[in-house]
Amino acid sequence: MDETETEHVDVAVVNVEHLMAYVDSQREEGNTAYKAKRHTEALEAWQRGLDALAQADGKPMRAVDVPIVQRATVTLHSNRGQALLSMQFWRRAIHDLDEALKIDAWNAKALWRRHQCHKALKAWAAAEADLEALIAPELQQDSAKILADAGLGAEQLAAERQMLREKRLEVDRVAAETFEERVEDAAAKGIEQLRVRFEEIIKRNGLHGNKELSAELADMMTRPGGVNVQLLANVYQIDEEDAEVLVTWAQKACQIRDEIGYDGIDAI
Repeated sequence: MDETETEHVDVAVVNVEHLMAYVDSQREEGNTAYKAKRHTEALEAWQRGLDALAQADGKPMRAVDVPIVQRATVTLHSNRGQALLSMQFWRRAIHDLDEALKIDAWNAKALWRRHQCHKALKAWAAAEADLEALIAPELQQDSAKILADAGLGAEQLAAERQMLREKRLEVDRVAAETFEERVEDAAAKGIEQLRVRFEEIIKRNGLHGNKELSAELADMMTRPGGVNVQLLANVYQIDEEDAEVLVTWAQKACQIRDEIGYDGIDAI
């Protein structure tokens, strides 16, 4: 062979026409089963179509055939998402719908179906994100009629958006209240632990019988300059570590008294 000659090698490309004949037959079989509410059969048929498409993935094919294969993949995943949604397998449905949206991010049907799944799971932020995509000009430009025919015109989508925002605000409000309750519970637990330590110390140091202890501590807390651990340790002849607990408990008791009008000191 002359060095200037180029060797021609025939590369087999995917016979998309033959492939799509099978895929379309599985799609139709799935559609028929779904309409008859035989959801499992529908899922199996659509999966067979997807499996056939997967075998062609990465293999040479004509450029004109690529979008045909992609559209079929999107349709089958979106259909599976709808069937799984009908069966209330929300998370499994989201998986298929995610696969569809990886190829066609502005697919109106897949977005709406995923929105419904997220809403069923009370994943309000994700549901709201799907809805915002549906309302986006990029999608409305091509899919407004499809959505309107499905009863999802601009007015319906706006009402859905408002409902989601109200849900999210309510969830945020409840979460904030729950957090505050947890903080209060933790504070109450901390006070109880401090009270137990306080009682242990006054018993151990022979102060439990001191009927004036409450009044003395209250006076010390309100005296000019306050009270320090060393002073308390000297007054009651106790370790500074124990005195520190007494001071902390007295401070907390005074705080409770000031905030809610309950005299925690007198209850010691």
